[in-house]
Amino acid sequence: MKKVIYGVLAFAALTFTSCGGAESTDGAIDADKKEEVVVAEYQLDQENSKIEWAGSWIGGQNDGNSHNGVVKITDGTMLQDGEKFNGHFTVDMKTIDVQDLDEASGKPKLQGHLANEDFFNIDKYAVTDVKVMEYIEGNAKLMLIVGGVEMIRTVPIKIETNDKGMTMKGDFSIDFGDVEMKGMTVNPEKPEEGAVSTEIEFKLHAELMKK
Repeated sequence: MKKVIYGVLAFAALTFTSCGGAESTDGAIDADKKEEVVVAEYQLDQENSKIEWAGSWIGGQNDGNSHNGVVKITDGTMLQDGEKFNGHFTVDMKTIDVQDLDEASGKPKLQGHLANEDFFNIDKYAVTDVKVMEYIEGNAKLMLIVGGVEMIRTVPIKIETNDKGMTMKGDFSIDFGDVEMKGMTVNPEKPEEGAVSTEIEFKLHAELMKK
């Protein structure tokens, strides 16, 4: 009788050990599975990309007055390695377009003013280089070269990718005080006018195609 009992217990122990071993093996297999890391390059779709801008006056009789328009991104590449992104864009400063004024209300005059030495001096600095240094939790660290001056800024940008490409969108402001533009300082001869703010508001919409 004892032999029968011992035999049953041994069979039960063997069965339990076998089941436990099978579960352990499955767990090891699952642990070995790794999520696929996407490594890709994206090229700018120039026709469907743009930067909207808005500048305003602060102080004096012009306080709160503003103008807005667009400027074109003419070249750009983004690289993806999993959750890491970096890249480079070129903004053509000669494409600055004022959109809240027409010919009769002073559009040519304002565009000429933005292009001359008081502001972006586009005859000398025809492009603005923008380097995306890193992207962390919805914020892009940028290095911009504006008017020959290098600036580091961090701005909120949303990046989305799919099998066909990438979309980059963001609403943010950038302070251009480091560039020391004459047009962004109070005119000592007309202090009552105030000055153009060094902070310019931007809306970015960039489409990129997967290579």
